[in-house]
Amino acid sequence: MRSLAPFALLISSIGTAQPGVQLFWSGALTPTSVGIRARIGTATDSVRVAYCAEPCAGEPQYSDLAAADSLHDLVARMELTGLLPGTGYMYRFEVNGILDTSALNSGSFRTPQEGPASFSFVVGSCNGFSMHPVWQAMRDLGPLFFLSTGDLHYRDPNSTDIQVHYTPYREDVLGWSPMKDLLHQAPIAYVWDDHDFSGNGSDGNSLGKYSAARAYRDYVPHYPLNDAVSVHQAFTIGRVHFILSDLRSSKSSASMMDFGQYTWLLQQFLHARDNGLIAAWVSPLTWNSTGYPENWACQPDERTAINDFLYAQEVENLFILSGDAHMLAIDDGANADFSSAQDLRYHYPIFQAAAISRNGSYKGGNFNQGGVFPNPNPWNGQFGEVKVQDDGQDVCITFNGYRTDSMSASITLIDQYTFCRSVGPVGIDGRSSGNSTGAKAMLEGSTIVIDWPLVDGPGTVEVHDALGRLLMDVEVRWGQGRLRLALPQVADGLLIAKMSAGWKRATLRLLKP
Repeated sequence: MRSLAPFALLISSIGTAQPGVQLFWSGALTPTSVGIRARIGTATDSVRVAYCAEPCAGEPQYSDLAAADSLHDLVARMELTGLLPGTGYMYRFEVNGILDTSALNSGSFRTPQEGPASFSFVVGSCNGFSMHPVWQAMRDLGPLFFLSTGDLHYRDPNSTDIQVHYTPYREDVLGWSPMKDLLHQAPIAYVWDDHDFSGNGSDGNSLGKYSAARAYRDYVPHYPLNDAVSVHQAFTIGRVHFILSDLRSSKSSASMMDFGQYTWLLQQFLHARDNGLIAAWVSPLTWNSTGYPENWACQPDERTAINDFLYAQEVENLFILSGDAHMLAIDDGANADFSSAQDLRYHYPIFQAAAISRNGSYKGGNFNQGGVFPNPNPWNGQFGEVKVQDDGQDVCITFNGYRTDSMSASITLIDQYTFCRSVGPVGIDGRSSGNSTGAKAMLEGSTIVIDWPLVDGPGTVEVHDALGRLLMDVEVRWGQGRLRLALPQVADGLLIAKMSAGWKRATLRLLKP
């Protein structure tokens, strides 16, 4: 643990200890920012964060003032911006002009580097006991952040009463050490599963989904959200693009997610591909499950459609992180192909990391790297560590699956796997994006309108749907102004236009409303 003594001495003259801060944590980490949430003992309009870059040799900086009111369970929401990449920070809280110098109410974090970067994080799901030494074990590894793939608590809060959803954050997540000690030093990235959303097996029909969404937005320092209820979100650290899917709030008997999130998911895969990034897809429910009614096995057509899209769009660099099933397991991607062709063109490794502190369970799926390791009992703790090594050309990912016992934070390595992907030098990904080539496109009804002012001469335009099916393939001549092409009758959704002009290429994506 880092010493906070220099920071305490630096700011002790500002005021005496103030027991106003009850709970806090950080999240939504980027190279230049972090989000912080803090619950205050009483309502106030004057809460801010005092922070400094290690070793904290000068005057602290301050966040903007925030309010804590009963409408949001006295949680103040703050963001630190303009931070230095690759830098350690420490922080405390000032409430009503008085700085809280208590060591219990101090936190720390490290910002990631911009561009190619090596880092590690811990990942896990299914927490039934916040006082389990497994939390100290994760903290001792010094992770950049903690990625929760769901079931951060087991209250099953299927209620319209907002307090039923607030209480687990206060009492289970942030109320006990050593869990809160980890969260004070490792920012969180978090998407819920069933037990922390509404209840066992819960989905978009759950009574408490709107209250769950409100409580999440009040308490959790999250990345930008794309929906009023769903908590799906994405962020990039180094050259890894994390895609967190919400497979509960809009899940139904017909689909794992609604159309809006489905389209967003496909766009995130393309964003990773077009920007020279490796996609880390967080699918809380096991992707390669077999025969279990709650996981992807219950939607085989949807699973195949996603796999076909990945193949059609040549999304090569992808791995999957899962929870829910209370086991450690790794597959190199050989059992991850559910495409129509099943030609194993690409391997998408899968890392299953659970349960942090719950009984073991197996919900189907084949894993070829060591086997399947259900948690023997809730007095053991299981979690994963992911190490990213980036030399500017290749990115290597190592999965470490660990187990602790109930008496100590010592860890035992249960399973391990490393794979590498060539993503090319910085700024060169082998593809032309629309923005970089000057090409632009828009839809006007059933007409696609294309501007590509930097090219001249003959070329082609191909238009594909989200599954990669060819909708149009025409020869064109560039250099004669704006190009208008009538589209065939196609369903709403994502369209991909691939254009050529001699040796030049451009790919544009449009959303047909």
